[in-house]
Amino acid sequence: MACYGKNPSLRKALQRRSLILFFGILRFLWNFLSNPRYTKKMEETILGELLKILFFIFHFCFSLFAGIGCSSGDSIRRTPEPALEQVLFNSDSFCPGFHLFCFDGDTRSLSFRGVFKNSTSEKSIFLDYYLSSFEVSFPIGVSLKLDGDWFNLRKVGTDYSDSVRISSFVPTEVADKIIHAKEIAFSFSSREKTTNRFFSPVETAKFQFLLKSLREKLDNQSNLNILNP
Repeated sequence: MACYGKNPSLRKALQRRSLILFFGILRFLWNFLSNPRYTKKMEETILGELLKILFFIFHFCFSLFAGIGCSSGDSIRRTPEPALEQVLFNSDSFCPGFHLFCFDGDTRSLSFRGVFKNSTSEKSIFLDYYLSSFEVSFPIGVSLKLDGDWFNLRKVGTDYSDSVRISSFVPTEVADKIIHAKEIAFSFSSREKTTNRFFSPVETAKFQFLLKSLREKLDNQSNLNILNP
């Protein structure tokens, strides 16, 4: 099965086209089945064939979406830099609220990113928050509410492409509090407004799992040996 998760533009284009195809065929079948002229003449064999068509549609769309978002099964991806100066670790995307699918870089998604500096063995963790480029004019930063206490995360960068990525540094003490918190809320502030999102118990567990998994990978990373010819 082909994987398109590493190409955001191709992934989004395939996602849109597959949804158009999926709902277009469903609309055609609905109009067909709602027409009394056809339903009165319909036999069991025809119903059986239509069920086969529906099964094929669901199978096709599931396979396509699985191909778009497939991965190795690990929630953390390790990426050595070409010059071996550092190693990057990226968690799976986390989408609070109801989402049929959650892909890398989706609007209002969160993900953790770990950086291991090969020269100094320094380890850093960042929280990346994605927004639509049309959604915010001047981003200020993000905050986390952990068991009633707010923690403002220091913004270290804002990247503009298909979406806006706001990167914030997560200190060690804050990371510890995230993993052990019983209640977590996320807040994003721009010049225009502040948006708060309170995580459900399931979302809290997912958020903590992604951070814990990334920290384990980051802590187990050792220095890469650079051999000069």
